[in-house]
Amino acid sequence: MTAETESLPGSNLISRRRWVLMIAAGAALLSTGGVVGAWYVKSPAQLAADTAPPTASVLTAPVVSQVLSSTVVLRGDISDGNVVSVTPSSAAATEAMPGSVNPEVSNLVVTKVTAHVGQPVDAAHPLVEVSGRPVFALPGSIPAYRDLLPGETGPDVAQLQDALRKLGYSSAPDVPGEFGSGTEAALTRLYSAMGYPVPISVAQNGPMLPMSEVVFVPSLPAHVVSLPIAVGGTVKGPVITLSTGELGLTGYLDPSDQGLVKPGMRVRIDSESTGASAAGTVVSIGNLVTPGDGTAASANLNGGVPFLPLTVAPAGTWNPLLAGQNVRITITTARTAQAVLTVPEAAIADGADATTAVTVVAADGSERRIPVLAGTSANGEVQVTPVAAGALTAGENVEIGK
Repeated sequence: MTAETESLPGSNLISRRRWVLMIAAGAALLSTGGVVGAWYVKSPAQLAADTAPPTASVLTAPVVSQVLSSTVVLRGDISDGNVVSVTPSSAAATEAMPGSVNPEVSNLVVTKVTAHVGQPVDAAHPLVEVSGRPVFALPGSIPAYRDLLPGETGPDVAQLQDALRKLGYSSAPDVPGEFGSGTEAALTRLYSAMGYPVPISVAQNGPMLPMSEVVFVPSLPAHVVSLPIAVGGTVKGPVITLSTGELGLTGYLDPSDQGLVKPGMRVRIDSESTGASAAGTVVSIGNLVTPGDGTAASANLNGGVPFLPLTVAPAGTWNPLLAGQNVRITITTARTAQAVLTVPEAAIADGADATTAVTVVAADGSERRIPVLAGTSANGEVQVTPVAAGALTAGENVEIGK
C-alpha cells in the first residue's frame, strides 16, 4: 500500500472535527458581532432621547413662621472710665512680724484672691492678699504715692482721715491733715474689722498705712477689670486693676446706613473676647468724622475709615466686663410685631399681571402659584401675606430656582 492510494484510518475524522470547530467559531463570532452591532445601532427616537437635556430639577425652601428683624451691624469702643492699678512693692511689718518682706531679698507671693473680674468693689474689703497682707480700696482722688506714717502731714493724710470717718472710724482729736494718735487708733480699728493686724512703722513703732496695701479711687463702687494673678504666683506687676466712673460706648456707623438708624432703636452689644454682652438704645448720631483730619483724636479710629459717631445708652448699667473692649453693635432697625410667614427673597416673583407671587411645590411635584403681598425683609428673608387668606401655610415648600 502506497501513500498515493491509501490514507491513515483516523485522518478523515480529524479533518471533519476541524471543520466543525471552525464553523462553530465562526458562528460565535457572527453572534457576538450581532450583539455588539445591536448595542451601537440605535433608533432615531432613542438617539433623540439620549441627547436631550436633562429634566430641570426644582430647588425649594420651606415657608417659615417667625418674628422677622432687620438689623445693622457695626463696631464700637467702650471707654473704661478712670483706671487704677496696685503693684505691691513690699509686705508691711506687724507687731507679731516686725520684719517687713523686702522683694529684693524675698519674693512677694500671692497668698489669697477674694475678688473676681467684674465684681463691684466697696471700701475696706480685702481684694487680694500678698505675702499675708491685704490689698483694699478707699475713696479718694489722690493716688497712694507714699506710706502714711505717724507725724506726717498733708492732703493725702486728710484724705485718709476722711475715708476713715466715712467708714465710722473717727480720727479725733487729730487736726485734719495731721497723722496723730487719733488716726493711729482709727487705722487699728479698720484693720481689725478687715481681720488683719495693723501694719506698723518699724522706726516709729506705731500704726501706719502702707502704699502697697491701699488703692484710692475717686468714686465707689468701682469694678474689677483685671486680675492677672493666681494664688502661689509671685508679684511681677499689678495684682489688680479697678475701673471707676461711667463707661461710655461710641459706635462707628457707616455713612451709607445713616438713613436706617434712628435714636431710640434697640441695640445689642457683644464682646467676642470676654463673652460679655449688654442691651441699650441709640441716643444720638453725630456728624461725619474722617480719622486723621483733626476732628478725630486718632487716625486709627475705625481703621481710618470715615464714620458717623453713634452714642448708645445702656439698659440699666454697663457690664463691667465690657470696659475697654472693642465690641460688636447690632441695631434692630425693623421688627415685625408678631410671627409672620417668611420665604427666601429668591422665592418672590413678579408675574406678567404685575402681581407678586410665590410658587408652591407639592410633594408629587405639582406646582401652584400663590399671589402674596411682600413686607419686611431681613437677612435674605421676606415677610409674605397671601392675598387669599389661608392659601399659604408654614411648612409648605416654595420654588427658589431651577
